[in-house]
Amino acid sequence: MATTTAAAYGALIASLLLLLVAGAAADDGAALLEVKKSFRNVGNVLYDWSGDDHCSWRGVLCDNVTFAVAALNLSGLNLEGEISPAVGALKSLVSIDLKSNGLTGQIPDEIGDCSSIKTLDLSFNNLDGDIPFSVSKLKHLETLILKNNQLVGAIPSTLSQLPNLKTLDLAQNKLSGEIPRLIYWNEVLQYLGLRGNQLEGILSPDMCQLTGLWYFDVKNNSLTGEIPDTIGNCTSFQVLDLSYNRLTGSIPFNIGFLQVATLSLQGNKFTGPIPSVIGLMQALAVLI
Repeated sequence: MATTTAAAYGALIASLLLLLVAGAAADDGAALLEVKKSFRNVGNVLYDWSGDDHCSWRGVLCDNVTFAVAALNLSGLNLEGEISPAVGALKSLVSIDLKSNGLTGQIPDEIGDCSSIKTLDLSFNNLDGDIPFSVSKLKHLETLILKNNQLVGAIPSTLSQLPNLKTLDLAQNKLSGEIPRLIYWNEVLQYLGLRGNQLEGILSPDMCQLTGLWYFDVKNNSLTGEIPDTIGNCTSFQVLDLSYNRLTGSIPFNIGFLQVATLSLQGNKFTGPIPSVIGLMQALAVLI
């Protein structure tokens, strides 16, 4: 009798779990249809976004067990319109790739509700407005690529609170203000791309706290002041591009301690001699 009761209880639990999974999957399908409504020019590219099997729709990848949407890849489809707030209902998303479209409007605050996301790529669109602070809620985020849009305002200092962020690429926007100093204390950051904005302020002496950073690019901004004397401590850098800013003073001698393959300093207001030690940098392949 006890065995029969246990088996019946197990079957009931299994049935309830299946119902929960089915309900969650259905919710994801409905959320995708709301996302589609905010797009324009979808007739020829999202023609299969209909019916009950959303896991078979173009650009949608689902978890094999739960059938929840795990990835959304709609890059390079010439989509227009906006990113719907409904994207925040896709709680199991690990990756969103909407790059190389013609999307406009702002990044919705609801993006911060995609709590499982690791990769967010909205580059090469026409998105405007601020970078929403809600992005800082994405504690699993490893890659954030927002380059080549029309984003304005300051870089949120709260991005430093993302414990797993390895790639931050905000290049070619209209971002202003200073580079948040706390960014330099992100222990896992490897790639920082900020070129082609309207950033001001100085290069922080803390920049060498980024012990895992290999790519540092702030080309074509309005940074002022001198290159920090601590620059020689940035031993993980492979690419350092400070060109086309308003940097002044002399080029520090200890810049020669770097192991960079690419060093670009042109288009600034440096004075004094070029340190001879630069000619002894063994890894240097490109000097501009």
